[in-house]
Amino acid sequence: MKRSVIKTVASCFALLCIIFIPFPFNITKLQLPVTDLIFGKLIGFISKNIFSITLNNTKVFSDTVAMYILVLLLFILAIVITTVLLPVKKWQLYKSKAAAIVYLFILYYLALQLLKYGADKILKNQFYIPEPNTLFTAVGNLEKDMLYWSAMGSSYSYNIFLGALEILAAIFILFKRTRLMGLLLSLGILVNVVAVNFGFNISVKLFSLLLLYLNIFLLLPYRKRVYQLLFFKLNIIPETETRVVFKKTFPVFFVQWLATSLILLEVFYPFIRSGNFNGDTAQRPYLHGAYEVTKFIEGKDTLTAASSPVKRFFIHKDSYIIFEDQQEQMKDYKLQYDKTSTTFILTDYQFKQTHHSFTYQPADSILTLQYFNNGKESKLVGKAIDWRKLPVLKKEFRWTVDAGR
Repeated sequence: MKRSVIKTVASCFALLCIIFIPFPFNITKLQLPVTDLIFGKLIGFISKNIFSITLNNTKVFSDTVAMYILVLLLFILAIVITTVLLPVKKWQLYKSKAAAIVYLFILYYLALQLLKYGADKILKNQFYIPEPNTLFTAVGNLEKDMLYWSAMGSSYSYNIFLGALEILAAIFILFKRTRLMGLLLSLGILVNVVAVNFGFNISVKLFSLLLLYLNIFLLLPYRKRVYQLLFFKLNIIPETETRVVFKKTFPVFFVQWLATSLILLEVFYPFIRSGNFNGDTAQRPYLHGAYEVTKFIEGKDTLTAASSPVKRFFIHKDSYIIFEDQQEQMKDYKLQYDKTSTTFILTDYQFKQTHHSFTYQPADSILTLQYFNNGKESKLVGKAIDWRKLPVLKKEFRWTVDAGR
């Protein structure tokens, strides 16, 4: 009885996490507003009155206080649902079928996550090529998560390797005969993901732990076979997976293929819509890149690059402009273009806007920003840097350490 209660709580908790922990799906955007509608006020109340934390925003995002409280609420809710269901006589009749449906739902969800993250790696949508401002930031000044992300983004072959493993695990999970192999492969992958997220302080710790929990939950029915495999036992015991064997009827086939089709649509829809299947070659904003300041004009005075308050400036793919001073400190602004008047509109974090006129000379790759500073007209003249030829982005490979030296 005790084992049955724990199993029901575990199943219910897994299902509730999948339903209510928001994930940035492409097909639907309902998860976040629905979760906030149902749990938002309660999350805010608990945060303030129990944990003495006042939240400005109760919407659930990765590794926020709201997300931790939501997971706690879902666990309590799973216990409550189990307590309500167990005394119900009809529940005993449908418990096995319900458990089988929940198991398959979790199975398909894990396969979706593995396939999505695998495709994102191969198509360079997760570990994309480092931005120019990151490449010109000293390694010691980078946060650990950015350092890891940039290193991963610099190697396309390693992205293909990791992505292929995740896709292979997802495919194995979807088929009954290879399911155990897929779950063991994904277990190794997810243990590594959790270690990376904690080791490099990447803000998807809780979600990666959830995926690992789902993986272990799916493996539990195979625990005897895993034990036999680990200790080379010859008398193979069939798995005791709690499931109802659904008859191979048309509705069953239809649901299976519908689920698989939705997974494929969710994974590949953004790439089909954009027509781009390599994030590193996706279209960048106008004048995207890095610019070395060659001179600075303030009023009637022309100063050398060394005397300029700005050493370099960068235009980021997410529409930011970033200025690096002579002490290698960076300051960023949200960037908008007004192409009719050739003007940059810069917005800081206090929502204050400034306007910079600009001119660009394609022949010399010279970008000039013109603005007023302390009542004086100033000009910042920058020359584009071919940042894609930096050593970290070179496609090099050698078998021996002394080749060509």
